[in-house]
Amino acid sequence: MRLITVGLGIAALLVTSVASAAGPGAGSGAGQKGDTGGKGGVGPQGSSAAGAGGSAEQGGNVDTSLVQLSKSGVNPDTTNQKAPKEKPWEIGGGFETHHLLEGNFLTTDASVKTINIYSLYGRYNLTSDDTVSLGGGASQALQADPGETGFRLFDISLAYTHRFELPAKFNLATSASLTAPISYYSQLASNITTPGVGVSLTRRFGDFFVGLNIRGSYFWDRYTSANSTNNSAAPGGSTGTEQTNPKFALGGALTAEYTMPFHRPWSIGAAVTDSYVWFYNVGQAPADTAFYGATTYTNIDNQPFQQSYSGEIFTRYVLPDLQGFKSDITLALANGDPSTGSLSVLHDGVVHPYLLFYNSAEVYVALTGRY
Repeated sequence: MRLITVGLGIAALLVTSVASAAGPGAGSGAGQKGDTGGKGGVGPQGSSAAGAGGSAEQGGNVDTSLVQLSKSGVNPDTTNQKAPKEKPWEIGGGFETHHLLEGNFLTTDASVKTINIYSLYGRYNLTSDDTVSLGGGASQALQADPGETGFRLFDISLAYTHRFELPAKFNLATSASLTAPISYYSQLASNITTPGVGVSLTRRFGDFFVGLNIRGSYFWDRYTSANSTNNSAAPGGSTGTEQTNPKFALGGALTAEYTMPFHRPWSIGAAVTDSYVWFYNVGQAPADTAFYGATTYTNIDNQPFQQSYSGEIFTRYVLPDLQGFKSDITLALANGDPSTGSLSVLHDGVVHPYLLFYNSAEVYVALTGRY
């Protein structure tokens, strides 16, 4: 599963930084890899970030003529008031629950059909265009072995973002990040850190928002293959090589969201992602071992890369502002995502593009808040 889904861990950050390109968003993401999306954590935004660049994060572009004055902190009986000064920092978090419509090979265990995602982040605006952020989180599979809680931490991520205003009302953002490998799968993969760079381009056409994001990461690991706990076939019965570690990942995400002109807190949208993962070379797999990703092909010198994709449609509602606390709720129908896994296009060089494959369909609800 890990090799199938590790690419979409990158996509979690791809769509997350769409919000950063348009303006201060909901954080930069806590990591690129996750408990169910490969080593390192999917990041605090998860797949709900697919529309993060839309109405939930674009308060400055909303038609304020439809907003009640009492909610904006403005006294309608007083003139010449100064606009309230915006604070340079923000903290936030989120909760997501994902439910697979069918048990399938995309999860760690096909019987695990429900996964919860928890996230926290903090952000500080150095200038109006420069932001640093720190984030983390955890996942919870609602089925665990005896003595386990089902929780898995994500990596902690430190990110820097710089925004540019381009002609024709386009917004460009560039970002760089490093991770602290505290997650379960990063520890197994002997990960030292995962540096990443990204670029996003966004634009709003009236009530219609479009964002394109591209991100690449390098997985700096001590060894080319992951360690294994409880491997009875390994010397000592507790350690041994298992899956091949990913080395590079590159992915892109395209998001579109439309704000309802008759009721601006409500919006609908769609997102698609496409990711590619390259692996360390480890040679031929030992006999009778589950050495996923290793190749025995004689006509190639390197590991075959893997491609994966996902897509979703969603609706979002921005909840009323409560004394500076902002929140929104999202409901989505998805076909693969960073939390439950993504569909692999290439299986050992053979193309299998299962579009709208029912066996990977899921629904999820995400609630995010920030202050």
